[in-house]
Amino acid sequence: MTSAALALILAGLSAYLLFGGADFGAGLWHLISRPTDKAVIEHAMGPLWEANHVWLIFVMVMTWTAFPPIFADVMSTHWIPLSLAALGIVARGSTFVFSKADTDSPGETAPHTPRNDAVQRWYRWVFGASSVLTPYCLGAVATVVATGGSSWLSLPGLYGGILTTALCAYLAAVYLIWDARRLADDDASLRFRGYAFLSGTAVGLLALPGAAVLGVRSPLILLSAAAGAASLVLLLRRAYLSVRVTGGLAVVTVLWGAAEMSGLDLDGAAAQDAVLQAVFVALGVGALILVPSMTWLYVLFQRQPR
Repeated sequence: MTSAALALILAGLSAYLLFGGADFGAGLWHLISRPTDKAVIEHAMGPLWEANHVWLIFVMVMTWTAFPPIFADVMSTHWIPLSLAALGIVARGSTFVFSKADTDSPGETAPHTPRNDAVQRWYRWVFGASSVLTPYCLGAVATVVATGGSSWLSLPGLYGGILTTALCAYLAAVYLIWDARRLADDDASLRFRGYAFLSGTAVGLLALPGAAVLGVRSPLILLSAAAGAASLVLLLRRAYLSVRVTGGLAVVTVLWGAAEMSGLDLDGAAAQDAVLQAVFVALGVGALILVPSMTWLYVLFQRQPR
């Protein structure tokens, strides 16, 4: 049951990286993109940005119920970066919503006042900065936990934060290529394709040397490199749906490889069997509602507009 609990936590982390991570990366591109590209990003994020945090909540609940000492140790040791990450989640969600509500009414003759323009710029900057802050802090903590370090301000923490932010940016660019094509915006699709090339190359230059320096010996890192190289080839061939699969595989195998090198005493920290049994029963009941609902949500909003 300990292994099953760990597998569920890794599955939740993988889902949060693939979906929530892409959401953070989209916020980064939103910060530097032109207005037409911002519209594509907002259209892609709109239905899903809040639902993505279901996976983070799932991981937290699983960790504090299945491995309470590990959860307590991580939260007490790294409360500063984790608090900053939570603040970033709240700030980006708030500004994303408020930027839509803080507009002039349609009946007014002047569509935007100078004050509103200034406020909208402030919303965009907070949204973009929070989209960088959150994955950076989460990546720094995850790297320190995996390598057995003590501080998120250490060199491994700095490396992990930058790499995680780059991974999120890469995922977002890969996903947004197809979203732009669905909206018949070929210019935006080409620009996101360029962003994917740049961020994918940056991730490759960061991941492989960093894995060697940190002593990662997992074959999953080689799988990540192969999937990343295949993604660049697929981008050249304009196989935009296939590259979503290889791009996601390249990103998530970095997480799996880092988890493999962690030296946490999971057996000693695991909850009693009765607790784990109750957790699995509750998860089974919840999955009957959550999994079909999330699947239907993604299916609906990946269809071609009519």
